[in-house]
Amino acid sequence: MKRRESFDSAAKIYDESRPSYPDEVIEWVIDRTNVSKNNKLLEIGAGTGQATLKFAEKGYKIHCIEMGKNLADILAKKGSNYDITVDVSSFEKWEPKTSFKTSFIFSATAFHWIEKSIKYKKCYDLLDDNGYLVLLWHVAPNIEIKEVKEAYELLWDYYPERKSAKVVQDDIKSNRKLEIINSGYFYLADYLDYKWKIIETKDKLTKEFFSQSSYLALDNEKQKILYSKIQELYENLDDVIETDMYTTAYIAKRK
Repeated sequence: MKRRESFDSAAKIYDESRPSYPDEVIEWVIDRTNVSKNNKLLEIGAGTGQATLKFAEKGYKIHCIEMGKNLADILAKKGSNYDITVDVSSFEKWEPKTSFKTSFIFSATAFHWIEKSIKYKKCYDLLDDNGYLVLLWHVAPNIEIKEVKEAYELLWDYYPERKSAKVVQDDIKSNRKLEIINSGYFYLADYLDYKWKIIETKDKLTKEFFSQSSYLALDNEKQKILYSKIQELYENLDDVIETDMYTTAYIAKRK
C-alpha cells in the first residue's frame, strides 16, 4: 500500500487523533488574503476536515477533494451543517464537473503527497488572476519524550532510509518555501511560523502514532509486532501530555 493511500484504511482513528489548526493561524490567513465568502474555496486533501471546518465555521463555502472514500464519508457527515461538498479523487485525476474557477485554494498537511509536476500548474489553472494558494502544515519540534523517541526508533527500523537521515525541521520549512518560489507559477507572498501548545491524552497520542502513513503502509505482520511494542512503551506515558507544536502557513500568490 502506498503511504499516501494508507490513511483511508484507518479513517476513524485518523479523525479521532489528528489535531485541528489554531484559530490564530486561520485568522491570519483570512486577514492576509482578504478571501471573500462569495467565492467557493477549493481544498486539496481534506482528510476528515481538520482545516475544512475551521473555514466553514466562519461562513466559507468549500469544495473538497479527498482521495480516501472512508475519510471523505466522515468529512461529509461532519460538514453536513455547512456549505461543504466533497469529491472522492486524487488531485492529479480530479476534474471539475462544471467549469470551475476560484480565488482561493488551500491544502492542510497534504500538499507534499501530490505529484510535483502537476500540483502547481493545476492550481494555477484553477485560480483566478491574483488568486491564492495557501499551504498549511503541522511541524512537530524535535521529540523530547523518551517513550515517543523510542517508538519512532522502532518504526524507523522498517525504513532504513529514514533511520539514517537526520530530519531537520528548519530545513523542511525552507525547502517548502523554495519549492513554491521555484514552481514558476507562484511567488511566496507571506509566511507564518506559529508556535503553540498541544495538550493530548495518552490515548490520543497513541492513536496518532497508529494513524500515520509510515505505520499504516506496513504489512499486517509488521503492524502487529510494532503495535504490541508501542502499546507497551506508551503505557509509561503520563495520562495527559503537553508538548510544543508549530503550524506553518505559506501564502502563495498566482503570478
